[in-house]
Amino acid sequence: AEQLEVIRQVHRFLTEHLDSRITIEQLSRQFLMNPSTMKELFKEVYGSSIAAHIRQHRMERASALLLESDDSVAQVARTVGYESQSKLTAAFKEYFGVLPKEYRKTH
Repeated sequence: AEQLEVIRQVHRFLTEHLDSRITIEQLSRQFLMNPSTMKELFKEVYGSSIAAHIRQHRMERASALLLESDDSVAQVARTVGYESQSKLTAAFKEYFGVLPKEYRKTH
């Protein structure tokens, strides 16, 4: 039960810091949990790896920003933790099957 609470705290921390690159090592130091235990429990609780789960949150946030703001794709990229527009564009295309600009135009 205590470990599950820690995993929820990890999840909350990650989703509140989508703009930051956070490593498993940083998380394990911050939340005082062995990295492999953390990865294992996170997958049990959320059904996917930490990286896949955060990518999903980043993509959902990026899609919302594209529709709700006039921010440039580069600005959206920085807001959701991608260091460049091209990295976000590639990840977005892989996730949604369309480029960010097309997504914005068609929705």
